[in-house]
Amino acid sequence: MDPKLGLYLAYLVVTVALTVWVARTLFRNGQVFLKDALADEELAASVNKLLVVGFYLLNLGYVALAMKTTETVTDATGAVENLVTKLGIVMLALGAIHFFNIFVLTRFRKRIQKQNLAQLVPPHLPPGRPQHPAATAAYQPPQQGPRPPVQPQIQLQPPL
Repeated sequence: MDPKLGLYLAYLVVTVALTVWVARTLFRNGQVFLKDALADEELAASVNKLLVVGFYLLNLGYVALAMKTTETVTDATGAVENLVTKLGIVMLALGAIHFFNIFVLTRFRKRIQKQNLAQLVPPHLPPGRPQHPAATAAYQPPQQGPRPPVQPQIQLQPPL
């Protein structure tokens, strides 16, 4: 068999297997993250499936484009060296895509959590003020009598 053909076949087998393994791992473990980030189980499942489809398209497209080599491969050593270089590039691309996705999803998750927290915790208002606009109608300010005059606490002595 031609060493270059062997290189191509080995490259396709390894990269497709690696892509499937990473996609399944991301799908399985990403589901929990997306449930937390999106706070909706059905939406999280849908987004997770879409992310996996996008991952397959992006990675397998890159694998197909990166398969061709312009180097002359005449022996098994040259084929293995070329294969390892190509696999390393694919794995770096997979890692970069993965970290980019995590970065984007983490920012999205923080924004959603901030919105949810803002809905749960009313803004801090000074005592005696209504906490919610609906409470304004029923709000009665506390009845206070006249305030006593303020007495100075420091006794000033004349200079010596």
